[in-house]
Amino acid sequence: MDIETLNSLYSHAGYVTFKEGPEGFPIALITTPHATAAITPYGAHLLSYAFASDPEDLLFLSDKAIFKEGTPIRGGVPICWPWFGPDPQSLGRSDHGLARTRMWNVISSDLLADQECSITFELTDTPELFALWPHRFRLTLRLTVGKTLTMELTTQNRGDTPLELTQALHPYFAVGDVTHTNITGLEGYNYLDKTDNSCEKSQEGPIIIDAETDRVYPFDGDDIVIHDEALNRQICIKCEGSRSAIVWNPWIRVCEEKADLSSDDYRKTVCVETANAGNDIITLLPGESHTLKVVYSLQS
Repeated sequence: MDIETLNSLYSHAGYVTFKEGPEGFPIALITTPHATAAITPYGAHLLSYAFASDPEDLLFLSDKAIFKEGTPIRGGVPICWPWFGPDPQSLGRSDHGLARTRMWNVISSDLLADQECSITFELTDTPELFALWPHRFRLTLRLTVGKTLTMELTTQNRGDTPLELTQALHPYFAVGDVTHTNITGLEGYNYLDKTDNSCEKSQEGPIIIDAETDRVYPFDGDDIVIHDEALNRQICIKCEGSRSAIVWNPWIRVCEEKADLSSDDYRKTVCVETANAGNDIITLLPGESHTLKVVYSLQS
């Protein structure tokens, strides 16, 4: 859908407008008194979110991010779906699924109470996607820009057989310096350390990032909080429909290996993902739906 059509159908004066972004990608710009956001229908990928109360963006987007169909965007909030991590059937399909490298449709934008605003994107099975993942589905992402940032990812099984999936909302949070950042809320949980052959370990105290970090926590607790000393802020994460949390930082080696990262980008971001991963597999019978929901807020 071209920019003119998107604006004719879904813009709201002063709140929602569409423009052409890098490499011609469409971008929805959302402005409310509470926050501003930029999101592209490519992957339903949130690129930027800035609370009016904070001068810094909530999210990190790499200066070297690649905007090209078939390539994931580095930073913001990618959507990993219908699997998290490597192809579970080893069929040569993309890591982290199919959703983040497809163009979604915009299906609505709405002005809400309290001067908040939402926009909804949809991805459905096409012959191409059905050949890669043989299920009939409807996937929607509803993003609400307001006093908090709310993301709701809903999968509906439209087929006549059960489907299984894993998934994640994979935010790259911007931090002033990851070495002066810690994460609370996961104390006492065991986790799988993917940098150490998925060895099971126990989290003692807050999470400190001082090396490459890739951990999967079976998690059913309350809020997770990122304490950012350098930017003097705390990012609060509240999730529903999830029993997994992932903490990831690429550190130096991975940054140097990736064309879409600068060598020091590991200092600028940490990922705390809301997920259904590992043994946290979602099974949907025909007609059933599941919503993975996360609410992000700032605390002083």
